[in-house]
Amino acid sequence: MFLEKVYSGRNQWYFYVFSLLIIFTAIQIASIPLIAYMIFENPEIIKTQNFTQLPSGNIGLALMLFTFVVGFFATFFCAKYLHGKKYIDIVTARPKVDWSRILFATGLWGILTLIATAISLCFADTSEIIFQFDAQEFFILAIIALLMLPFQIGLEELVFRGYLMQWSALLFKYRWVALLITSVLFGLMHLENPEIEKFGVWVALPQYILMGLILGFVTIKDDGIELALGLHFGNNLLAALTFTHDSSALQTHALFKIVNPTASWMDTVVMLVAGVIFIWICDKKYHFMRKVNLWKKITPPVKTEYTDYQEN
Repeated sequence: MFLEKVYSGRNQWYFYVFSLLIIFTAIQIASIPLIAYMIFENPEIIKTQNFTQLPSGNIGLALMLFTFVVGFFATFFCAKYLHGKKYIDIVTARPKVDWSRILFATGLWGILTLIATAISLCFADTSEIIFQFDAQEFFILAIIALLMLPFQIGLEELVFRGYLMQWSALLFKYRWVALLITSVLFGLMHLENPEIEKFGVWVALPQYILMGLILGFVTIKDDGIELALGLHFGNNLLAALTFTHDSSALQTHALFKIVNPTASWMDTVVMLVAGVIFIWICDKKYHFMRKVNLWKKITPPVKTEYTDYQEN
């Protein structure tokens, strides 16, 4: 079982705290080129100290994603050399990563997102949607997204659905508690996103928490983060390539720009419906719903002692 892998290696609380400090510090150090670029683009930012609004364009996106690349490898470093775990321990209960699961989840969530987007466009004011396709910029954007977004979603999934979910299971002994804790933390992590300021906490935050619940649920039920990785990657890839707006956390050369973006509680309902369909289809393919009991208490694996003997 995936969450039971927490019992491997060194699991004292201070190892987790120290590891999170190392990961956070690594990300901050890796953000120095991004901050330097932001100051170069807008020297006035030194006076305002407003570094929350990321720069637009491919260079800014690449520098922002570079911080996740560093954090990604820092997470594996901590798991290996501080906790004494195998790399696979914070990824999946399977002997190796199931890449087909990642690809399947990416495609499935991408299709569901495109369908939901197409339906919403039928009721939207298309006069406020600008087609801004620039072949060169879009091609560079696609390369950056395909090469670097996996590290961004990889870091978030390793930390929240791997590292922190296992630690929560160790502390509280129940999968459902670990699911709730990590989902709320996942939502709170996005409080600094410009969407929160634009649309309001009570509109945008529930969407992030719900996404955390969907990602965490499939991780627990499927005994690994592969489906969560695919879903998350499909979501962020489409967000980077299709639509952008001035309040978006990803300022990209997307195909379309929304002049006056809006959001409501219906967006959360749409995400919930898409999440239920995603889980249902994945269960039809991988048959995981009855595999892991969400409510059952987690216990350490039973150690068996073997005695060597020699036949006479």
